Amino acid sequence: MRDAANGRHRGEGERETAARDPVAVPHATSVGRASAVTLANVSDLFAPVRERLSSLPGEGAAYVCDRSGRELFSERADEPFPAASVIKLPLVMAIFADAARGSIDLEERVPVGQRVDGSGVLRHMRDVEPLSLRDLAMLAVIVSDNTATNRLIDRIGVERVNERLREWGCPNTRLARRMYDFAAAERGAENLMTARETASLLVRLVGGECEDRATSDAVVALLAECQDRTMLRRYLPNAADVANKTGTLDESRNDAAILQGEPTVVVAAFTRRLRDTEAAVSWLGVLGWCAFRAAGNAGAALPPELVRSA
Repeated sequence: MRDAANGRHRGEGERETAARDPVAVPHATSVGRASAVTLANVSDLFAPVRERLSSLPGEGAAYVCDRSGRELFSERADEPFPAASVIKLPLVMAIFADAARGSIDLEERVPVGQRVDGSGVLRHMRDVEPLSLRDLAMLAVIVSDNTATNRLIDRIGVERVNERLREWGCPNTRLARRMYDFAAAERGAENLMTARETASLLVRLVGGECEDRATSDAVVALLAECQDRTMLRRYLPNAADVANKTGTLDESRNDAAILQGEPTVVVAAFTRRLRDTEAAVSWLGVLGWCAFRAAGNAGAALPPELVRSA
């Protein structure tokens, strides 16, 4: 499956297994409430992320902050990386925000149209159309449906999404093309995001600033139903209160998440030029585990193959 013209990018939704190389981690207890994170201990808390990143077979970027924007971890946070399906986050935010303003109706029904490959279910379904914009947004987030995503892009327009991104203070995040638009990819059009700006979008949702509280909550509710648990949620308890959107390409594994807790924490991470995607999803899993603890959750211990004595 491919999501770029150069033949290196696959569709979304692949499941990866954890890499086996060990990493030192702080002591973890059973699920419960951990002590509040302070600036004094945050460096130690994210030490496993830095250690694992140093041996990542590729490039990684990440940004973690609390709901107030206080930085907890940052690595190449302002560099644009290939967004993969994480670009569906600002797309859906823009559509819901415009709906709140009354310029678009989420109940409007549009034809499913041309199916494209990659993740999702619409490419397998021939007797389903038309669908509402609300249902297309649900499919774009929950199962990362590329066909649904393209219909949303067709309806709102690339430039409208980018206008919203500029309005939201994200000048380096860019929607440049539809999913599986090989001609646009050959012209160099690529969807790009930075870890810091992606985290700021999540902070906006947490703060009820995607137009209003109800609209923000509606988008978070979609993210909370994301079916992909292979990255930031990889080592978290099933009961963890997380809302996220993942993205994959042949050489990229990305994820952005809101982790509810005391305090609520947001995290965004991107990778590129990967030579081992299993190592990348394992690194993302450790990052999510550390961010979960930063949100005041004790969590469960990491799998034994990831743990060694400090």
